Amino acid sequence: MHSSQDHRVTLEEAEKAKAWVYEMYRMADTKNVGMIPTFLNDEAVLNFASVSSLKGRAEMERLFTWEYGACARIDHSIQEIRVSQEQIIVNLAVAYRFKNGSQQAMKYQAVWYKSPQDKRASRVDIDGDFSQVFQELTAVGGPPPI
Repeated sequence: MHSSQDHRVTLEEAEKAKAWVYEMYRMADTKNVGMIPTFLNDEAVLNFASVSSLKGRAEMERLFTWEYGACARIDHSIQEIRVSQEQIIVNLAVAYRFKNGSQQAMKYQAVWYKSPQDKRASRVDIDGDFSQVFQELTAVGGPPPI
């Protein structure tokens, strides 16, 4: 019989998961759409606030190419990471500087569905009010490709 302690995350697993998170957001801040295949499975699902649900690499790459194309700079600031065997919960802030000179900053939560051992997530749920960000992205980059 296994106790609940058998499923706890070790310090080594937690550190590995945190390093994965920092590297993923570092790559996102470079506006490199290569972060999609690096950190998400080919058939991964992205549930993006109340906007939509995307499935698969191609849909996500279209969305992030659109987002990155409208932004002069994106800066994520990780505030908290909680690691379990099934998911990584990240609370963070992001500052967008758009190519038209305007700026938006907000806080949100991302839940990455992966174990500490997995190299890529199967799903990510992003929760936050992105309405102002999407309004500005649309003003600069045209309608979203979703």
